[in-house]
Amino acid sequence: MIFLDRPITVQQIREVCSRFREGLRVEYKRDFDGNVRSQLPKIVSSIANSQGGALIVGVRALNGVAEAPFDGFQNNPREEFPLTVENICLQGIHPPLLPRTTVVQSDVNNQIFLVIEVEESSEAPHAIENSRKVYVRTSNAGNPYDLAEVELLIDLLKRRKYPLERLHRLLESAEQRSLQIVNNGFPYIQISACPSFPRIALSTSQEVWAFLEESAARFSLVSRNSMKRIPDGAAGLNRPNPPMAPARYVEINKYGLGFVRGQLARINWEGQAEHQQLYFANLFQPLLRLIICAERFYTQSRISGQCGSPRHTSQRSSRGHAFHCSHDVRR
Repeated sequence: MIFLDRPITVQQIREVCSRFREGLRVEYKRDFDGNVRSQLPKIVSSIANSQGGALIVGVRALNGVAEAPFDGFQNNPREEFPLTVENICLQGIHPPLLPRTTVVQSDVNNQIFLVIEVEESSEAPHAIENSRKVYVRTSNAGNPYDLAEVELLIDLLKRRKYPLERLHRLLESAEQRSLQIVNNGFPYIQISACPSFPRIALSTSQEVWAFLEESAARFSLVSRNSMKRIPDGAAGLNRPNPPMAPARYVEINKYGLGFVRGQLARINWEGQAEHQQLYFANLFQPLLRLIICAERFYTQSRISGQCGSPRHTSQRSSRGHAFHCSHDVRR
């Protein structure tokens, strides 16, 4: 993404204006008026269909070059700008896009900037005008978007298909490996977090090993002594240590998959040996630890420039590359 640090500040906006001309990754608009609102589906979809980038509202540009002073535009305190952007994109782009919209207060009184960030989308091609037109970005500052040709449309459709196949293979392989430690004869929980469209590797296998080793010490997700290398990543094979530490298999790979499969221990119900219950700490502890580790892994990969911010598909927030998180409890 264009903005890596949070929260976005006026100084960061001015630095971006000095570095980027309008074109493949950035577009500037002076005001958030009716004309800009009508162009928003075209701008946002063209960025998502290309390499990702940002639309910055509150900046005047001449021939694609941002012009100082960078003061923002007049604020309307009664309008919720992120909600407006979201509604326009939901209604005007197919399949829908939800960019990340940030309101940044200017250092000029009652002036603001809108930073509308859009990730390269694995759900491309995104079309507008009732799915009749697909736009992509160009490097021409005077005409930063253009209609996609047939060959490019085919490539965009492949971008959506192949990552889904990889996601299924990653999950199936992790589950098969986990059966070495946690079989189906006991109550167990299975949790996975992964980019919804794992198109590229987010890191190297060695970096995954180092990350899991660090996580072992920080989050007690695995034991260092239990770690082993697997294709494209690393895993932890925790053997059972009854009664409270049942078997658990943990895996992280370079495409961003985090996977946990673990037995649920049985404990006596209020000290009564004839009545037992599942020890639900075995459910919540790995779930929370995996979510924290996944967030750290994606953030670390984003800082190194290899991916965007993750988002939860169940919440459908627009924070960048989607990630799929699921869990299953079986007896």
